[in-house]
Amino acid sequence: MSVDPRFVRLRKGFAVRSWALVSVFLCSYLSYLLLSAYARDFMSTRIADSVNVALAMGIGQFLLTFVLAWAFGRSAGRSLDPLARELREQAREEEAADGTAVRR
Repeated sequence: MSVDPRFVRLRKGFAVRSWALVSVFLCSYLSYLLLSAYARDFMSTRIADSVNVALAMGIGQFLLTFVLAWAFGRSAGRSLDPLARELREQAREEEAADGTAVRR
């Protein structure tokens, strides 16, 4: 199965999406970290009464995490999941034809 072009496309699609989302998150987090360490005046700028840039960016990290997870789920659901389902069904059919299917 590892040489099947569909399986290769599935693995590549997963790897590209994963690395893209991890890269976006790490860049965002490192920006927040570096700004907190070296741009204290900027981070202490007040946005509202008791809300400053640092607090807004910290909360933004949580929001970004959920948005990226949602985006990955949607993207995988549209392109990766159907391909994985197709490969799984083919593997089950081949196991049944060979008589090597394992019951779980």
